[in-house]
Amino acid sequence: MVSVWRDDSLAGVALAERDDSYGWNLVFERALAFTDADRKAGQDTYCITNEAGVAVYGGVTRWSIAGKDLTLSLDDKTSGDLGLAQQLTIELAFATASVTGLDTALAEILAPTR
Repeated sequence: MVSVWRDDSLAGVALAERDDSYGWNLVFERALAFTDADRKAGQDTYCITNEAGVAVYGGVTRWSIAGKDLTLSLDDKTSGDLGLAQQLTIELAFATASVTGLDTALAEILAPTR
């Protein structure tokens, strides 16, 4: 399952193993504005959470979508904290239009912090 959303304050993407969101999942979210407190805490970037509720800020060093495969490269800390391999390929089992929407959303969410 894939879900992409954006409102006045947040952009997000959820990838889930099942349509009911149970099982493996990753959620990528990015606030559209950051406070001084966010900057001081190092949280002025995107957040990634998994099905266990673990949250990390930043950590994707590269990503790409080719066909229906999403490939993520994670730094050591993010990989370890989320319990994932540093190089991860996720087969996207949904419509091509959803893949295009996912690509656009990830480009916004995973953009470098300015």
